[in-house]
Amino acid sequence: MSQQESMAGPNWEDDFNQLTPSEFFRKNKQMLGFTGKIRSLTIVFHELITNSFDAAEESGILPEINITLDRVDKEHYILRHSDNGPGIPEDYVMQVYCQMFAGSKFRNIQSRGQQGLGCSGCVLLSQMTTGEPARVISRYRENGKIKGIKMTFKMDVKKNIGMLMEKEEFEADQTGACIELQFKEVSYSMAEQGAFEYIRRTIIGNPHAKITFRDPSGHKYIFKRAADIVPVLPKEVLPHPKGVSADDLLFMAKHTDKRSYKSLLTSSLSRMSAKRVNEIQEKTGIDMKKRPKTMEWEEAETIVKAFKEMKFMAPPTDGLIPIGSEQIEKGMKQILKPEFVATITRKPVTYQGGVAFIVEAGIAYGGNSGRVVNEQRKSEIMRFANRVPLTFDQGSCAITNALQSIEWKRYGLKDLDNSPVTLFVNIISTQIPYLSTGKQSISPEPEIVQEVRQATMDLARKLQKHIRSKKAAKEKAMRSKIFEDYVPMIIEEAAKLGETAVPEYHEVLAKVTKRALAELLGEKVEEEVEEVVEEAIIMEELDELGHEVQEEESNLRNTKQMTFD
Repeated sequence: MSQQESMAGPNWEDDFNQLTPSEFFRKNKQMLGFTGKIRSLTIVFHELITNSFDAAEESGILPEINITLDRVDKEHYILRHSDNGPGIPEDYVMQVYCQMFAGSKFRNIQSRGQQGLGCSGCVLLSQMTTGEPARVISRYRENGKIKGIKMTFKMDVKKNIGMLMEKEEFEADQTGACIELQFKEVSYSMAEQGAFEYIRRTIIGNPHAKITFRDPSGHKYIFKRAADIVPVLPKEVLPHPKGVSADDLLFMAKHTDKRSYKSLLTSSLSRMSAKRVNEIQEKTGIDMKKRPKTMEWEEAETIVKAFKEMKFMAPPTDGLIPIGSEQIEKGMKQILKPEFVATITRKPVTYQGGVAFIVEAGIAYGGNSGRVVNEQRKSEIMRFANRVPLTFDQGSCAITNALQSIEWKRYGLKDLDNSPVTLFVNIISTQIPYLSTGKQSISPEPEIVQEVRQATMDLARKLQKHIRSKKAAKEKAMRSKIFEDYVPMIIEEAAKLGETAVPEYHEVLAKVTKRALAELLGEKVEEEVEEVVEEAIIMEELDELGHEVQEEESNLRNTKQMTFD
């Protein structure tokens, strides 16, 4: 290029291009969570399992998934994933697996996935690392009959669509979908971030599902369902006025079929009545009879500012469907087989003023709780969002921040890291505030952190009671053993001093040991132990509360002194 051509600037007609979503993510696959060999494979499992669950539940089917992972070579695998869902109609197969930002999840509804990137992202990664096509078998119902279709295709990254290579119809007797993909530069691991652990945690958060998994070594794992109830489907809910921005409102106005600001607001936002609209008109001076298409940025900004100054009822929560304490307990018992388990589902609250969410928590102690690291059981944190395990980016997550801020020594766990404990936390919402498109970490919103803390501390108090009862029972058994060990010696020496025959050991022991007394009194002794433990916990909590009050008073005095100075 000559200096004159260089000074003329770029040739816009030739140099100006657009990237399709597929092209963008091919260059930035880390934004889909595909970073690292172990993580990339785990994310593939996550995306395929999530989509199978959603499809089955929407059709009222208890999910049943079969996964086979075969090793072809080092870091080269063939993955086969099949489910018993409704299947995918032929016309939609390549849209589901080859088109970025295509799907049914772009609504204000509680959903496992939110971006419409999952399945197509897996196909993209497969194609990028092996060049091999995807193979799909779909059995679906159409016009009252079950049809079967086998398709082989690749993704046209330039056009963000699928390219069909082979197609074959076949007779089918049941619905479901199966996909086969090949991957290189990935790794299967039994580590905490590996695919196996992802399945294990998935079953705890989804006790109504069954997953059969055959790993590369040929070992077959069957994770049975602990519940036979298909979760109730969540409902789509309207955004709350406190949770919308000026840009949101302007977007609604430009894409509505309503004829006035008033009808737009009452039909597009929750807790918005005609009376409220009149109040907004008085506050802003904006005519609510105007056509929404004419709305300008300044008007949208003024209306949203009025929202923030007004008081509204909390957003409706009937669209949020938690797992439920009983179901979480069943899932934890099925997988962890703990000696103690407690669960809780909190009442709905909001973050950022208008987005409703629910926190569910569980704590399991003993048995198979925690994880084995170097032949020692250590604690583990299981983070979930809308029933989906979050296995990566733990350090920056709101759940981790909340759990680490709790003083566990107060609840009988002197060293949480080295205790056989599993902490389970699930956050339910129509808008999970993820920190990235990888959807592995939740933003530390103050309201979310506080709710997780409250839920977990409620459970920790129950665990504390269990640990103290266990300790009291152990001390009682030790005292009884002391009697058992020394009474025979005392009997023999006393008999020698009295120059009499040694009496029957068991008769004497029955009269003096506390174990015999416990057998006589039965449940009464156990109740007294429970009462003592309960009193001790209450007294300790009162002491802690008094200590906190003293600290607050001290801080207040210091603040006053600084103000006076």
